[in-house]
Amino acid sequence: MKVSRGLKILCRLVMLSFLVLWAAPSWAKMNILASFPQDAAIVKAIAKDKADVKSLTLASQDPHAIQLKPNLAVMLNRTDLLIVNGQDMELAWLPTALTNARNAKILEGAPGYLNPSEGVELIAYSPEELLSTPFFTTNIIAGTQSAGGGRVSVVRGNHHYWLDPANGLIVARNITAKLVEMDPQNANFYQNNLQQFEATLKEHITKWDAMMEPLKGTPIVTYHRDWIYLIKRHDLKHMGYIEPRETIPPSAAEVAALVQKIKAQKVRLILTSPWQNLRIPKEIARQTGVTHLVLPSSVGEDVGVKDYIDLFDVVYGKLTSTLKGLK
Repeated sequence: MKVSRGLKILCRLVMLSFLVLWAAPSWAKMNILASFPQDAAIVKAIAKDKADVKSLTLASQDPHAIQLKPNLAVMLNRTDLLIVNGQDMELAWLPTALTNARNAKILEGAPGYLNPSEGVELIAYSPEELLSTPFFTTNIIAGTQSAGGGRVSVVRGNHHYWLDPANGLIVARNITAKLVEMDPQNANFYQNNLQQFEATLKEHITKWDAMMEPLKGTPIVTYHRDWIYLIKRHDLKHMGYIEPRETIPPSAAEVAALVQKIKAQKVRLILTSPWQNLRIPKEIARQTGVTHLVLPSSVGEDVGVKDYIDLFDVVYGKLTSTLKGLK
């Protein structure tokens, strides 16, 4: 029985289509969500057009107290990879959104979940800093039962680790490893983009460190504990927080005590982020004559920052010009 030439061609086309479908990844583009825009910005630098990347939040929002809206669960339901900040930053809102989303593949421990802070040297909170604060795991310092029956201390690390730009290198490597794991066909693409991102960021870090070198030892006060990684990196002299404990507003007595300390220690700068209560630092600045500087602490059009490297260009540009003016 002879088979027509047209039928042979049709059979070959059908077989070819099956081969193409078999060889293609399970998605045309990965849907990736990050809890916060700084991680979304790093993902975009690595994944580029291979993924649809969004942040669940804005840079101008308080990251600890995001308002739960139905669209969060909808977005989470449709995502392939969830990138969290971790260290309890999302504790007040993300677990509930994930429960409502009903997407098992992005739960902690599942293949579609990533905490990119692994390998970061976290600055530990003291028990006093977290006492009775609502946005952190309870019983943080008391400890948990170990397999051997003893007590193991559980110390929560400060979750604003991305504000040391060197930690952005660690985050980018962890994100790249997860992208390669989930989409191995594009491994070279992701790894090449990582190399470019690392080279650019390292070049900028050298420049930023040189800008900050003459300012070592400058005494400053911050509102929240978000700038502590940057302060540590550049050996600034941190003289205190407006918030006596994490996320807890100060009492009138605590504000009065801080005003006296600022005057006595000749502090010249109060550093805050856009999402914080700016009324209090403005009043302290009025009473003491200290300069109050608001710096963006994440990425987004709402704070005038286009990507992760631009974040630090803005931060270091404003910070060094302000500190040099004070000196």
